[in-house]
Amino acid sequence: MSTQTSWVQIVNLLSQLVVFESYNFREFLKKLIILLTKLISVDSCLIYFYDKHTKELILVGSKKSHTELMGKITMKKGEGITGWVVVHKKTVRLTKKAYEDERFKTFENLPEDTYEAFLSVPILDKEGVVGVINLQNKKPYAFSSEQVKTVEAIVKIVASAFEKIVLDRKVDDLEQKLEERKTVERAKGVLMKKNKMTEREAYQMMQREAMKKRKTMKEIAEAVLLIYE
Repeated sequence: MSTQTSWVQIVNLLSQLVVFESYNFREFLKKLIILLTKLISVDSCLIYFYDKHTKELILVGSKKSHTELMGKITMKKGEGITGWVVVHKKTVRLTKKAYEDERFKTFENLPEDTYEAFLSVPILDKEGVVGVINLQNKKPYAFSSEQVKTVEAIVKIVASAFEKIVLDRKVDDLEQKLEERKTVERAKGVLMKKNKMTEREAYQMMQREAMKKRKTMKEIAEAVLLIYE
């Protein structure tokens, strides 16, 4: 593929990211990862969102399939190389043996922790850091100054879109939890009335059924409402 064609693809991907309203959370991150790994051919791309309220970094995206780890890998501000990037708002570029850097933090479930090369770039908007992008390579790799500057430029352009789409997702998750709580409360009230149970007994009954049938509390609550209402 020619350099000209590659840049056409990159510009096209970037334009799609800027017009982000039509994408959901996963689509946005997928396109961002594709864009970054076209710029630099690396083995891993991890994207962290920085929650300014909890001062915590949360893993939200990955080139590799780490579905079970999304939202569960977290770091405090200043923790690990990624946390250092948040504090200092500066890019970190390591050519080899990144795991020997004194700032490095290991996670047992991330094979990327054994990778040699490490490029960590802050996602910055007008108010500060909103996330961090880590590009890693299994073997030693010398990230060029041009590559680093290009990635930094890209993340500046998509910073606002990145923050908005992550916050929108958090709002959606909160709304889902509130809706689930309402459903469980309604079902609990129905059980209390129909079976003359206490609030605790009704909740524990649904909890046992959920564990027994490997269903969510919302699913059990919906079944209760379907039967009694």
